[in-house]
Amino acid sequence: MAITVKKAILHILGGFGSPPVLSQTELDIDSETCETFIVKHVKKMINNPAARTALFKPDSALYKLLTEYQSGAAFFMDTASAVTLKLQESVSAIKDFPPGDLLIAHAAEKGAEYFAVVVLPYQETYTGQLKGNSNQIAKGRALPFTSGKVEYACLIGLDGSAMPIGLVEKDDFFSASFLECDTTPSKKEQAQLISDVSGEFVQEYHNNNPKVSARIKAALVEEAEAEEGFVSMDNVAANVFDEDEDEKVRYLSVMREAGITSDLPLGERVARSHFAVQRIIGDNGIEIKFPAHLAADEDELELTPHTDGTVTVTIKRLCIRS
Repeated sequence: MAITVKKAILHILGGFGSPPVLSQTELDIDSETCETFIVKHVKKMINNPAARTALFKPDSALYKLLTEYQSGAAFFMDTASAVTLKLQESVSAIKDFPPGDLLIAHAAEKGAEYFAVVVLPYQETYTGQLKGNSNQIAKGRALPFTSGKVEYACLIGLDGSAMPIGLVEKDDFFSASFLECDTTPSKKEQAQLISDVSGEFVQEYHNNNPKVSARIKAALVEEAEAEEGFVSMDNVAANVFDEDEDEKVRYLSVMREAGITSDLPLGERVARSHFAVQRIIGDNGIEIKFPAHLAADEDELELTPHTDGTVTVTIKRLCIRS
C-alpha cells in the first residue's frame, strides 16, 4: 500500500477549559521519521474493520470547511487551524479528555485523496538520563506509535460532494459534535452483534446446542468467502436450517428485530476472526475449541446434546502433532 503524504501539521489540543496551541509551520514531510509516523496512522485507518463509516450531515460545519479546501478556495494551514478550533469546542467541556497533539494530514493512496484527523494522546515515558557519572531516571511524554491506542481519528475522502468518512471513537461526541455526521456500525461491531444475537437465539430455541451454534458460524464464514466479504443472512439461514422453513423464518426474524439487515459487508477477515472457531466451555473449567465447520462432519467430531443441557463431545480420527 503506497501512501503519499502531501501536507501535514501538528497542533496542540488544549485541556479542560484551555485554548489550543496552533503551529505556524507545517511538518517536514520529506523527513523519513515524520513521513513514517504519519503513514503509520493513515494506514491504520484505511480499510480498518474497527472503523465506522459515516456521511456528513448537510449542515455540518466541518463539511463546509473541507468543501472549501477541496475546491481550492482555502489553504491547508487555514483549514487545519479551523478544524482544530472546531474540535477544541467539542472537547473543552470534557474534564477527563486526555492531553495530546492533533495530527492533521492530506494524504493519497491509489489515486484516492484523504483528509486525516488523528488525536494523539500523550504517553508517559521513562528513560535513563546520564548526568556526569550518574545515571538517573527521567520522566517524559511521547506520542503513540507502535504502542498506545488512538481513540479518536477519522479519514475523510476528498472525492467530490460525498466525502465518505471512516472513523474510530471512544465516545460519540467525536461524530455527533465535531464531525456532525451519521454513522454506520463498523464491521467488527456488526460481526459482534450477529454473534451475540445468534448466541441468544441458540440458547432460547435450541437449549444452547453447540452444534447449532457452530453450524451458524460455519455458514457465516462460508458465505463471506463465497461472496467476497458480503454476507446475506437469508443465505446463512437457508444453509443452516436447510428444509426447516419455520426455523429459518424464526432466525431471520430474530436477526431483523436486532437491526441486522440481510446483506452486510463484513469482509472475509472479520468473518473468519469472529466465526471460524467454536468454543465449548464447561462449568468445571474445561474448554474445547475446534473449527466451526467440523460440527457438520461426524467423521471428525460428534456433538450429542442432552435434555439436561449437557453435551457429549466425541473427537474422532485425531492425529496428534508432535
